[in-house]
Amino acid sequence: MAGRWLAAGLLLVMVEARAQDGTRQWALNVGGAGGGYVSYSSPALSPDGTTIYIGVIRGSGGRIIAVTREGTVKWVRDRTAFVDASPAVAADGTVYIGCGDGQLYALNPLDGSTRWAYSAGTFITSSPAIGPDGTVYFGAADGRLHAVTPAGAARWTFAAGDIIDSSPAVAADGTIYVGSYDRYLYAITPEGTERWRFATGGRVFSSPALGADGTIYVGSADQRLYAIAPDGTRRWDYFTNGDIQSSPALGADGTVYFAADVSFYALRPGDGEERLRWRTGINTASASTAAVRADGTIIFGADDGIVRALNPDTGSVRWVFDTRTGVGNLIESSPTVAADGAIYIGSLDGFLYKINGNGSPLSSYSSWPSFRRDHRRTGRAAPARSPAARLANIATRALAGGNNNLVAGFVVQGLTERTYMVRAVGPGLAPLGIAGYMTDPRLDVYSGPAVLQSNDNWRLSDEVSNFSIVDTAAGVGAFPLQPGSKDAAIVRALPPGSFTAHVGSSDGQGGVALVEVYDARGGDTSGRIINLSTRGYVGTGQDILIAGVVVGGSGNLRLLVRGIGPSLAQFGVPGVLGRPRLELFRGQVPLGVNTGWSDNGVGADLTAAAAAVAAFPLALGSADAALVFEAQPGEYTVQISGVGGTTGEAMVEVYLLP
Repeated sequence: MAGRWLAAGLLLVMVEARAQDGTRQWALNVGGAGGGYVSYSSPALSPDGTTIYIGVIRGSGGRIIAVTREGTVKWVRDRTAFVDASPAVAADGTVYIGCGDGQLYALNPLDGSTRWAYSAGTFITSSPAIGPDGTVYFGAADGRLHAVTPAGAARWTFAAGDIIDSSPAVAADGTIYVGSYDRYLYAITPEGTERWRFATGGRVFSSPALGADGTIYVGSADQRLYAIAPDGTRRWDYFTNGDIQSSPALGADGTVYFAADVSFYALRPGDGEERLRWRTGINTASASTAAVRADGTIIFGADDGIVRALNPDTGSVRWVFDTRTGVGNLIESSPTVAADGAIYIGSLDGFLYKINGNGSPLSSYSSWPSFRRDHRRTGRAAPARSPAARLANIATRALAGGNNNLVAGFVVQGLTERTYMVRAVGPGLAPLGIAGYMTDPRLDVYSGPAVLQSNDNWRLSDEVSNFSIVDTAAGVGAFPLQPGSKDAAIVRALPPGSFTAHVGSSDGQGGVALVEVYDARGGDTSGRIINLSTRGYVGTGQDILIAGVVVGGSGNLRLLVRGIGPSLAQFGVPGVLGRPRLELFRGQVPLGVNTGWSDNGVGADLTAAAAAVAAFPLALGSADAALVFEAQPGEYTVQISGVGGTTGEAMVEVYLLP
């Protein structure tokens, strides 16, 4: 139903919510009865995504407004000067925003009351960034970058040579990057000292975006987009035909997106590549920074009052959303895409818009998918993945023997040999209550087509090996095998490379078996497993494919998990599972589910993740399943079943992402 409501002097125009991508859900007149508009301020979301914050210009004054995702006003705080900067939201919900009165405000998210105000002494249009320790960084018209503690006290200031409109970006190592009207991009240490400066040929209004490899991307009024290495040297630059006011955003595959002159550009990031991927004419200027969805769609506003969504492969228009109620309404605000796919953007026509999405969220695989990187506009790079975290173990249970294959694969990275333990467990499953187990499994470990070592009964392996299976199992936390059992096991030092472990039956009797691969942590300290996979038969009930994955060490890492069924057919595997269902758990807690990797709105993220680890590509629209997730040390379970109780051959894969 369409309708109108007045709340705190603000007009909300509601239209019936539609599922169609790119249509209006609501429009809120943020200026209220006195009029007003949104210029460069871009919406930021609360940590739970339920509240939208944005700055407004009203005559000689301004306001900061908080709006619910339903489009109702939560609170308004008027100011005596314009508010053109974007808010940044801390993990505890505190809203930081600069104002034309020279104050950086820290606001209570519940009611907008001021927790503290820090005076820069002159107007602020630079949006704040929040460092990992809570320090707030912002530029001002005094030509200084200010660092303020979470309690509102001055920590330090750094003097550039002119106004800082550019919004700072904080790298994973704490380095702060910011541009200035003095034509330099600065790299500043967390202590406030200059690390280096990079000269451009014009004012740097654009805000930096940080690539996954640490490259800094920034535009300049000299009509060039620069790619700068973390040491301050030029990697490359690209000449456009106009002043670059928008800030770059990065796709999941590293593509650099930005507007300049009357065009929108997509540039390849790598060295030695043809730089221009595509260029789309938009016949108007744009200072709006794009938001890149997890399905790859690029969304941005422009000076003609139109929000455009472009396809990532060609730059063709996917849809347009026209905000114009008259001629000349500009959109300088940058959109954000919420976790539920909703799109928020402000306009000079005085409205904050909520646009329906298709369910695809902001890209989580891209290192910098939008203005200020994330929903909260923190301006901070994601934490670096810990080199101390590692894949320690995969253990997969499935039917084996007879016509059922059970094959585990693993890829070892390192410089020299490292020790690994591989087991094929049948009788050892009996104490765990598993019925129908394989009575006498056989284990063969291959490097390519060559058999490296075989084992029938695990005690025989102990007799020919330099490693104790009992001691190794105890060291890696594996459950012990019973003396004299017919389970199979091998402990062996392996060089970097790819290996497979095949489970067969020594007595011709099939059954349920468990294949395990453990990092035994002996040898090369830099060595680690970067890929684990298991192929087996997916039955029903307890005979589905169940893989346990252990993340060891300390710190976080990011994993790509795939459940492959239909795509196995290209490798000549018969009887593949037609539509696998992938479920991920930590203990009993479900972490994710997928039944069609490119149908869930994150296909571009998953494609980029697979390319990053050289996993074979999945065809768009295939019924294979995949997820990307952040993992802490601990135990995870992946279950592969058939949709509708179907059965067949499938493979579960786990990749360590860079």
